[in-house]
Amino acid sequence: MVTRIVLTGGPCAGKSTILKRIETKYAALGFSVFSLPEAATLFIQAGADFLTKDPELSFITEANKLKFQLTMEDCMTRIAEACGKPALLVCDRGTMDTAAYMERDKWNRVMEFVQQTEEQLCDQRYDAVFHISTAAKGAEQFYTRENNSCRSESLELARVVDDHLIDSWKRHPVMHIVKAEICFEDKIDNVLGIIDDILHINH
Repeated sequence: MVTRIVLTGGPCAGKSTILKRIETKYAALGFSVFSLPEAATLFIQAGADFLTKDPELSFITEANKLKFQLTMEDCMTRIAEACGKPALLVCDRGTMDTAAYMERDKWNRVMEFVQQTEEQLCDQRYDAVFHISTAAKGAEQFYTRENNSCRSESLELARVVDDHLIDSWKRHPVMHIVKAEICFEDKIDNVLGIIDDILHINH
């Protein structure tokens, strides 16, 4: 059985650190753990320009990024299923993150390109979604752009992006919002505790 979860949230939320803790804990408990990198970061590193002013190039970039992400997730799910033991697939951002960065008309066109509905992309695709709130919301002293070369958002923009992401994922039946103002170790413990419940791990 493969459990698929998403880690999302605004810039400087601590997703990378939480992802590493998930990998360590559940591998030690005997799960096959697969962590998928953020598709947008891979595309940026490869030379794609998500800030282009060319509307058609922007659409082609976003649509193919989502198509790549879907393929990557499906391929890794099949590999996880073949492992012969319980598996956890953790996605650094998920399909609905794409919707947070565009107008509705463009998003509808992207969904048509990948031949998926919002119900398929959001409600049915993942077992749980964790929105890790940006440090720009309540932990501003920890907000930084120094640890990610792809991050350029100001504090104000980081909050706006965070809100858009919440709105994009809000229809998912198992969405958990982990606020930034709590201690970061508590944020990690909250996520791990919920995953324990999902995986039916008794303490």
